[in-house]
Order: sequence, then structure tokens, then C-alpha cells
Amino acid sequence: MTIVSTHNLSVSRNNTPILKAPDLQINAGDRVGVSGGNGSGKTTLLRVLAGLEQAAPGQVRFACPPREITLVHQQPWLFRGSVLANIEYGLAARRVGRSDRRRLATEWLEQLGGSYLLGRDAGGLSAGERRRVALARALALEPGLLLLDEPLAEIDEAGVRLIGGVLAGLKHTAIVIASPVELPEGLIERSIELLAPRDSNTSPRSE
Repeated sequence: MTIVSTHNLSVSRNNTPILKAPDLQINAGDRVGVSGGNGSGKTTLLRVLAGLEQAAPGQVRFACPPREITLVHQQPWLFRGSVLANIEYGLAARRVGRSDRRRLATEWLEQLGGSYLLGRDAGGLSAGERRRVALARALALEPGLLLLDEPLAEIDEAGVRLIGGVLAGLKHTAIVIASPVELPEGLIERSIELLAPRDSNTSPRSE
């Protein structure tokens, strides 16, 4: 099942091109890595796929409802209050019962190696801890398309292996990961490289 596809996707801001992407077709269960240097448009591509950035008519086609698409930002924003309340937030918005919210939040944070954070206040977390909480919040929603902007930054080596294993186990979720560095082996099935459209006329590559 195709979740989202793009054709001749390009984005400009103030008449300046900021993204030129190869054509994509993302199906359920796909694992796609997006690489490229600064200014290549990695974050912009994720925002377009999340429906947060406007593309020209016909350049992006969605085959799943917006509620099934979840983006975890490069610098995830957390609400004031407890870690648990942050992870439960999306579930509460979907009217999931309190006991089920607590169970799902606890299970996902434990899988990501963050069970020790459950009683903490979100305001006192390190950057790596914030990423774990934001990822647990996203995974608790069971998205059909999970978009991750540098999710392994500021995570230690053991954490990278653990989180990579969790992501690899999401058989029915399509995952698109933008990262300027090489991702752990086995995490992605194919990759695309974006080039800064202002710096090169060379077409972007896909593998």
C-alpha cells in the first residue's frame, strides 16, 4: 500500500529554491534514509511529507489520513509537566482511556530505554532524553508514516543500537529518517541523497 508519493518535488522560499527531491513512492513498511549536507532540504522534505510545508499542486499525493502521519522534529518540543503526561498527550487527544494511555506510554518508553524517566519533569531532561520521550510519544500513536529528523543525535552508542532495533521492528510503519551521518546497519532499506539546489545543478540521487 502506497502511503505517500512525490513527483518533481521542489520547494522555494522567497524565490530561492530550498529543496529539489527525487521522485519517491513510500509504501507501508518501507525504511528510507535521507542524507545530504546543510542546505540540502532534508528537514523541508520531512515537513512536506508531514503536510506542514506547502508544495505545488500534484507534486505530493497522500494515500493516508493526516492523523496517521507523525513527525518527530530535530529539536523536539515537549510540554510543561511530567514525562508521562507528554507521552500520553496524543493518546488523550484521541480519547484513549486513562489506563490504556498509561500502559502504552510506559511500554514504549521502556522499549526505548527510558523507563527511569517516567517520574521526571520534562523541563529537566537532557537533549538525548528529550528525543527518547518525543519518540515514545510518536510511537504510542502507532503511525502509518513516521518521519524522523536526526532521531539518533545526542544518543549514546548503546541507545542508538536499542532505538535502531525498536524502529527496525515496526513492520507495518513506513519510516523516513533524515540524518547527515551514516545510520546503523540494517535500519534502512534504501536511501536518497539530497543536494543543495542553490549550490549544484546535479540531480539528486536515490538508491
